[in-house]
Parts: sequence; structure tokens; C-alpha cells
Amino acid sequence: MTDAVAVSSDATTALNDLVAHLQSAADTEDPKERIDATGKVQEAGVPHFSALLAQYLDDSSASYTAHEALWKSLANYQTRLTQVLCTVAAGALTADSATHALRAVRALVKLHLFHYADVPEKLWHITSTIHASAEKNGFSTTPVQAYSGDHTMTSVEQELLRVLMLHVSMPDMLDAEQIEVVDRAVERLGAEFTLRQPGVTDNPFCYEPGSSNAPKRAVGDDLPGNARYFGPGLGYDSLERLAKQAAAGKPDDFKPFGKDLSSLAQSNAVQHLLAFWRTDCPYAPPEHSAASGSILVAHGYAHVWQHVSEASGTGELSLLADSVMMPQAPEVWELRGEGGDELVAEVPPASRGWAKCGAVVGLTINETERWVGLIRRMHAESDGSMRAYIAVLSDQPQTHSLREVLDKHADNAFTEAASRQFGLSEVNTLILADESDSGQPPNLMIKPDHWKAGRVYELQEDNTSRYLRGLKAIRRGDDFVRATFEWISTPD
Repeated sequence: MTDAVAVSSDATTALNDLVAHLQSAADTEDPKERIDATGKVQEAGVPHFSALLAQYLDDSSASYTAHEALWKSLANYQTRLTQVLCTVAAGALTADSATHALRAVRALVKLHLFHYADVPEKLWHITSTIHASAEKNGFSTTPVQAYSGDHTMTSVEQELLRVLMLHVSMPDMLDAEQIEVVDRAVERLGAEFTLRQPGVTDNPFCYEPGSSNAPKRAVGDDLPGNARYFGPGLGYDSLERLAKQAAAGKPDDFKPFGKDLSSLAQSNAVQHLLAFWRTDCPYAPPEHSAASGSILVAHGYAHVWQHVSEASGTGELSLLADSVMMPQAPEVWELRGEGGDELVAEVPPASRGWAKCGAVVGLTINETERWVGLIRRMHAESDGSMRAYIAVLSDQPQTHSLREVLDKHADNAFTEAASRQFGLSEVNTLILADESDSGQPPNLMIKPDHWKAGRVYELQEDNTSRYLRGLKAIRRGDDFVRATFEWISTPD
């Protein structure tokens, strides 16, 4: 392989070199040699594509401009690769050429999902057409070794299902690293996915063969009569086993999809898939009515806490107790819609470096109200703008500096009395709902290093103390844990 396709050791330069090799391979006259030659170029590009992808997924490695330059290098190469491999497959369709083409399609689909952009319609037409032709010619399930070093076999049908399952997994509710986890999950579990024969409708998703429509959840009255149904099949059981392993072990040790991706991204992605691969979808986008005006947005847990606490006039002193960072000036976002528990806002270009699904935000509404929200979904519009769908977690959040009540049986460096006297073990906490809120159970937001299920915290108000016990984590983010709690009379 190295002798056949010699390229630079620099990943970006190597992908550019491979485009030239790709064109040469595509010009090979003999159909079988053309399939083999383009397949070798695809295989040679894998390590360089992976190296550049790793840089892209590392948010801390580059500025937003450099980050986008990495994406462009990946997209330019993958677009050209996909075009050539699909053309080769159309001219000489075999199990090998179809498999190569669909693997390229999936990588290109993933890159569009990283940008929260719609997948080009022609990709769905090409994908279903390739599979339909392979099925018609009797080799859609023929075992194929995609790359020379692979120890497992794949097939045209499995590659089709991997593309479809990636797209229906609600990736617009995940950040780029989590989307990469989902892609690796469909790669691993693809052999267990299910594609039903025409007329069989007992799976949760469907696609329309021969059309340019994207695959979708099989709900509603507008499903086409020729739809093919598909789903995770036994892959869901495998996913459940992974989730049980995660629950039984240490959170930082959960890395079934590679040591290069964070355990938090992997565990969150697995929980997401468990929810969205089910027959009953846990989330239905609410109806949005048009809205206008500006909102102020602060991001990052510490800044959100500061943003909310400023309304009570205690922000500066409390912030100094928990962090030495300077207050963050909120950003101005334009409101575009509202409905249910969601606000829809346009993300300004200057905010695209940090705005992603799962980010906690502080919102100033009507100039005075301070709310706490979470970016639930993102979507790139056709005009190049980006919209964030923000779930409102609380419109009356409370900021408190709670004190962790020390376990009397633990070997602590200071006593419970000293902790109370000198303000030790204090942590800034957002209470999003308490017992006075009937719409949701009592829940709070806290820094990850201060969270532990069952831990007791003391809240001092007006020279009196109240105690709460943490119960269950609802969501874990990069810099926060959202969890339920209960009020208790006294610590145990």
C-alpha cells in the first residue's frame, strides 16, 4: 500500500496528494482494476483523515478559524473521494465498489452533521440507488473485506444501515465528539442492525428507496407506500450491555469506542442512543411561533452562575470564593422563535467557536429576567446562519454557596466545625427548581468535582441552616452536573 500510494506524512498535505492519486486511479480503463485502485486510495487516506479528524475534535487545539480550516480540508477531500467512488460504483457495480462508495458516503454525512447542516439530497438518492442495485443483482448481503487490514467482514446492506442509523440518531442534539462516538457505535454494531423487506413495518425508522428524502422516524400519516423500515435490531441489546458496564465501573474508565475520545462524551452518547433508538421517541420538537428581539447570553457554568447571581447583588463576592476568573460580558443573540420550553435564537458568528449542543447558558430576557438554559439542538440554515434551540431549565434560578457537610467517618484534613467557621468546602450552586415548583422535581446544577450522589450540603439563610441531599444525576456536561435532590431536616 505504501509503495502504491506514496503521500506526505503531513495529514493535510497527504489528503491533497491523495486527490491526485484518486483521479489517476479513476482513469484506469479496466473496471476491476479501477475498483481496486480507487479502493486502495480510500484505504491509504484513512490514517491521514483520522489524524486530521482528531485535531478537529480537539476543541482546545486551535482557534475557531483554524478549526474551520481543518473541517474544510476534511470536507474537500471526502467530497471528492465520495464523488469518485460513487461514479466508479455506478459504472461497475460490485459488492466491493458499492461498499467502498457507501463507506465514503457515511464519512461525508458525518462531516455535514458536525456542522449541524442538512445532508445534500443527492447523497440519499445515491445511497438508496446503490443498495437497490446491489439487492437486485443479488450481492447486497455478500461478505466483503472493506480494507486489507480488517478482521471483520461487512456488506452493502450493513453499510447502508450504518449511514441510515447515523442520521436518524438525532445528531443535531449532540456535539461533534459525541457524533463521532455515534459513528463508531454504528460501525461496531452495524452487523446487528435490521432492514425489513418491503411491506414489513415493524421497525422504528424508514427511508424511501430511489428518492432524495432523508431517512426518518416512521411516524405520522405521510409515510410513502414503498418505504423500507429499519432499526437497531440486536444492536440495541448490545448498547444496553455497554450502558450496564458504564454504570458498574468508574466513569473515567468508560471508553469502549476508543481511548482518544473522552469518557464523558462516550457515556453521554450511549445514553442518547438508548433513548433515541427506541420505538417511542423521547423528544418531539414543540411548535414554534416567530419571535423577535435580543437576548443576552452568558456561557460556561461559572459565568452562568455569575450572570444569575448579579441580579441579587451578591455575584462578585461569591464568585471570588469559587473562582478567580473575571466576569464574562454576555453576548447579544437575536431571538427567532419560541414555543414549549424552547427559545430559538440565531448564533452570531463570534459565538460559533463555543456554541454547541449541551452547553449551559445564562439568559437575560426583557432586560431584567435571568434564566438558565441548555442548548438542546443546533441547525445550520440554508442562508449560512446558525440557530440554537435552547431548552429553558429555569426562569427563576437561585444562586447559593452551599457547604459540603463532611462525613464524620471520613478521614478529613479539617473538622466539620472548621469547615463551617472558615467557609471551607463551599461550592457555588444553581438551584433550578425546589419544592415550590410543581412542574419538575427539585433539581440543581453544580460543578462535577463537587457532585456525588448521596452527598449532603448545608444552605445558610438568615442565620438558619437547611440541608439537602443529592439524589441522581440527570445530565453531565463538561463543567456541570445537573441532578435531583431532596430537602432533609438534619444530616445523618
